[in-house]
Amino acid sequence: MYKVNIVIPSITTDSRLIRCLDGVQNLNYKNFFVTLVLDDNKNLSKLKKFKFKIKILFLKRANMSTKRNIAAKKFNSVFLAFIDSDAYPSKNWLINAINEMKSKKIEIIGGPNIPFENQNFWKKISYYCKRSFFVTAQYNFINYKSYNRYCNLLHSSNFIISKKLYMLVNGMNKNLFIGEDHDFFYRLNEKFKNLKVYFAKKVFVYHEDREFKFFLMQRFCYGLNVLTAKNTKIKRILALIPFFSICIVFLLLLNLSKLSLIVLSSFFVLLSFIIFLETKKYINEFRTTIVVIICIYLSNLFYGFGTIIYFFGVRNRIEKKIYRNIKKKLNN
Repeated sequence: MYKVNIVIPSITTDSRLIRCLDGVQNLNYKNFFVTLVLDDNKNLSKLKKFKFKIKILFLKRANMSTKRNIAAKKFNSVFLAFIDSDAYPSKNWLINAINEMKSKKIEIIGGPNIPFENQNFWKKISYYCKRSFFVTAQYNFINYKSYNRYCNLLHSSNFIISKKLYMLVNGMNKNLFIGEDHDFFYRLNEKFKNLKVYFAKKVFVYHEDREFKFFLMQRFCYGLNVLTAKNTKIKRILALIPFFSICIVFLLLLNLSKLSLIVLSSFFVLLSFIIFLETKKYINEFRTTIVVIICIYLSNLFYGFGTIIYFFGVRNRIEKKIYRNIKKKLNN
């Protein structure tokens, strides 16, 4: 059995991290150890109940990329398994991943992030928004099209990779506070043109969604990074649609007339109807569908505003502040 380093970055030892480690303890693959990368040493006594080996690194105020890179580099292993502290693995997560990698002779694999069943209303709204093509475009196929396939992108909250391959591209970009998985897989595919990245539906984790207000902040940060993130030209054009949409609406409102009102009204009615047909596939309640449609518009508005703010040259300062505030509130 190959030795696996399960890397879990977190701010502190909170209830989410303990839930994640409970899931790790139930894994039926035994040749692993866990590397926790924490900001502080609070509540470490809660870790005594776990029977597997836990290695702890302390790195205050570092982003997720930096924490993952240090954990990957510090200790010896054949594979690295990445999971977020607000998620927990299915029992067969590692054994399924290792078996698939051996049979297909590949070095990287991932799978879906399945939402918790008992999430509150606004966390469900965040989940439904993420499922929409009008929010995540091609990215929604990663999580919500549950069939096995080769792909070029996986979530940083659920993938397993050989340590050798991870280090060949120097890990994740330590300068990115958000969208580090997009950047990582872009660089990986650019360096290794024939690389096989595999999505396996049975290599899944359970992942808690964000409250909608935090989801909006995340969308704002994605907008801040759309022009700097490494990506294909087509994906970058798709990502800029919210920005251009805001500009067009603003220009039409500047020249407000009966014609511009008709054009805007017709556009939003048609688009809302298309979104309604799309979301109807996975939402049964009419009231929830209406809320989701409104929230999809809001998420794109925040995304577009993020792109606008980028041009003022304050991206890094704002992004760091938002990232740290979100992390702090999520861990309270």
